[in-house]
Amino acid sequence: MSVTQSRIASTLTGFEDMPSRSSERVENLRQRVRAAMAVPPVIWECPARIDDRFMAEPLPVRKARAIALKLAQLPTALWAGQLLAGSLTLEDPRLHSGDPRHNAATDFPGYLTASEEAEVKRRHISLQCAGHIVPDYPVLLAQGLNGIRGRAEAQMQNAANPAEAAFLRSTIVALDGVNVLAERLAAQCETDAGQAGDTDRRAELLQMAENFRQSPAGPAGTFWQALQSVWLLHMVFHSTMNRNALGRADQYLWPFLEADLREGRLEMLRAVELVECFCLKFNERARTLDEQRSENRDMVEPETRPVSSRRRSSQVGADRDRIDAVNHWLQNIIIGGLTPDGGDGTNPVTHLLLRAYERNQMTNPLVTVRLHSGTPDALLTATCEVLKAGGGMPALFNDEILVPALEKMGIPCPDARDYTNDGCWEVIIPGRTDFRFMRLSLLLCLEWVLNRGHSLVVDAPKGEAGTPLSHGVDTGDPATFQSFEELWKAFLRQLDAMAGRAVSDVVASLDTRSEFAPTPLLSALIDGTIEKRRDLTAGGAKFRTYALIGESGAHTIDSLAAIRSVCFEQGLASLAEVRDAMRANFVGHESLRAKLLAGPKYGNDDPETDALGRALVDAFTGTVRRHAAPHEDQVKCPCGMGTFSWYVGIGQGLGASPDGRRSGEPVSSNFSPALGRDVRGIPSAILSYSGMPHIDLAAGGPLDLRLPRHFVPGAQGTEKMKALVRGFVDAGGAMLTLTVADTEELLAAQQEPDHYRSLRVRMGGWCAFFTLLSLEQQDHQIRRQGGRLS
Repeated sequence: MSVTQSRIASTLTGFEDMPSRSSERVENLRQRVRAAMAVPPVIWECPARIDDRFMAEPLPVRKARAIALKLAQLPTALWAGQLLAGSLTLEDPRLHSGDPRHNAATDFPGYLTASEEAEVKRRHISLQCAGHIVPDYPVLLAQGLNGIRGRAEAQMQNAANPAEAAFLRSTIVALDGVNVLAERLAAQCETDAGQAGDTDRRAELLQMAENFRQSPAGPAGTFWQALQSVWLLHMVFHSTMNRNALGRADQYLWPFLEADLREGRLEMLRAVELVECFCLKFNERARTLDEQRSENRDMVEPETRPVSSRRRSSQVGADRDRIDAVNHWLQNIIIGGLTPDGGDGTNPVTHLLLRAYERNQMTNPLVTVRLHSGTPDALLTATCEVLKAGGGMPALFNDEILVPALEKMGIPCPDARDYTNDGCWEVIIPGRTDFRFMRLSLLLCLEWVLNRGHSLVVDAPKGEAGTPLSHGVDTGDPATFQSFEELWKAFLRQLDAMAGRAVSDVVASLDTRSEFAPTPLLSALIDGTIEKRRDLTAGGAKFRTYALIGESGAHTIDSLAAIRSVCFEQGLASLAEVRDAMRANFVGHESLRAKLLAGPKYGNDDPETDALGRALVDAFTGTVRRHAAPHEDQVKCPCGMGTFSWYVGIGQGLGASPDGRRSGEPVSSNFSPALGRDVRGIPSAILSYSGMPHIDLAAGGPLDLRLPRHFVPGAQGTEKMKALVRGFVDAGGAMLTLTVADTEELLAAQQEPDHYRSLRVRMGGWCAFFTLLSLEQQDHQIRRQGGRLS
């Protein structure tokens, strides 16, 4: 690094070098974005279908025509004063034009024939294309859309069949559609400039028009252009049924800022303002409507859904979770961490993005910080300061655990070091991965063991004879089990059957999306697709991964440990008595429940219990690996442990469990200890979690912890948090989230929500405004914080 570069890189080493407050422009925008959240949006009328003259074209080309049609008509009005153009939701009128969560059938032009639509309906295929994937933004910024288009055109001569030619044509049509939108936005900027009364604003708008004329069609030439190109493509993806994250934004944006600073084109104060404007864009479509508030919701929500005989997750119902996640769009940014060559990637943009999240006090974009033993102290300090401010962000990932896990899975080291997360926390390689996931309930497998393959949930679907349908295999009458080893073998049989079905379903469905929901635009920004002349959904990406995530892990560990201790070591109860108590939801069996609750629990640094946890993870990952091995040439199946934000619904689909948990109660989030069971404090919870075999959990699995705000006041509190985080990295933990809030604060927010509109909490893989959560989620958050409900 040259002397000039070193000087630039050191201009922002921490938050102490940041301006003390946001610019007047950003403060004004922030207030207006917050005010707009409370205004119900008017849904933009999307074109119904592509023109009939295109209906004879191959389906991928028709899909690209639909993308181009929507982009040709998207509203282009700007938020006044913004430095970045293009909006999914306008300010005035509050016109909303692109969230597939609203209604995919009306938010995107039709491109299927009547027979194709009938087939999609018959096979229950979703046209929601591809979330959980990170586009190749470095290539976008380096080559521009026209450079990518040129590569597709060059491959035309190599097309071996009509399908390959159709794919290449589809990418060209889609890329051209984005260029048309960029030109329309440039024209809008020029129109607004002509109407601007302020000379400075007129100059800004003309520069914004010039930015669009350079990129994204061509390579970005400045930091401002790079931010605009990334935002525009992100907005386009989200308006065309692709809810994608942003990956390692500080890594691909810093070269442009560094060049601008070196050449004197930009001052750091302006860079701060640009980044804060950029981060505000992700919240323009957010809603904080009265109908979302817990007191205005129907508390008797429909929590039953069809459950097939091939059931894997225990989750039931989705209405509550869908409303809770109304402002979650998988908009994740990850910062810091190792570079592909093994150096530390922390740079000024790392701090700019972190500071923008802290100042905005909103829920988007989500932020994750990658850590390792060489992480600069300034970044760790800044990270802990942001965590102390509340909001449950940033999440913390440990490179020294996750990179080796990816390498063991077969990802080359430079790619592994370049990992990111998707829209929540699952680990992928940005710009190179087609990723999907499926959840498998470990506790459900144990429930099946103890109930001969049947569910314990009272309202489980019934067969013709009125008995619960069998979802698992019959592993025999548990009353006949003479040892814990017999129970364990029965559990392994249930797990094997579930994992086998899951892998079979994964392989059978790999290319289903490509038949009716190809992704020509996203595919153009994924490494491997153009050269293979194959859509992302048909195996065109460099890496294809389908994660299998084990849910309710902590309760499964605790349940196995309780059975081993109470039934087979102490002889305090028989397995039949435990089963009967579970069927009765412990009513009339309170003494037995107390014995089960008193048993050893995961999260307390107990060697025997943690060893059982390792055996459980080894069994899960080994079983998946065995079933997936024959298909490695088609797909990799990394494992993870987690619940995301669905821990309430997951618990509602489970009967009482041998750890003393009652039927329907929520499970613990992700790979965290069960609620209230980690009685030896945070250090012991970290040690138990860190002792799990994370080397085989390449998809990840977070430990979600809570800290009372009054525990970490001032500079001394920051140092305590830094020591905690460093200890987590040194101990070998993989993923950590910390929500800092006092129980009294959460209880007060329930009673006076209008006074706590900015209070945010972690939700398994994202964060949400506390006052907009369902009452069940609010209560669960309070209990997780260690509070009691009045």
